[in-house]
Amino acid sequence: MATMVEMPPAAPGPTGTNGLPNPQAGEYPSGLPSVNDELMAELTHDELKAAFRIFDDTGEGFIRVLTFRNILKEIDEEFTDEELDGIISDIDADGSGTIDFDEFCKIMT
Repeated sequence: MATMVEMPPAAPGPTGTNGLPNPQAGEYPSGLPSVNDELMAELTHDELKAAFRIFDDTGEGFIRVLTFRNILKEIDEEFTDEELDGIISDIDADGSGTIDFDEFCKIMT
């Protein structure tokens, strides 16, 4: 014998083409936090060191600004030189032309 189940009412508000409510500002389509937010919140000191070593390919204990600039350009080719300068000046707080581990940790967390 089949059992009848009553479906809950539809969610209020506009719906997308998939019949689900459209996400509101600040919401993620899945309703879950961003994967990047979760990953960054859970990075351990050792994981940050390992990530830093990937970019510090010469083992000098810092990442050259030019290297980091190229990394950012690979991530998003549409960065303008002015945007890159602004990002790097925020990251390279001491103006040394290099990004040390502490500066790296600040941008990764």
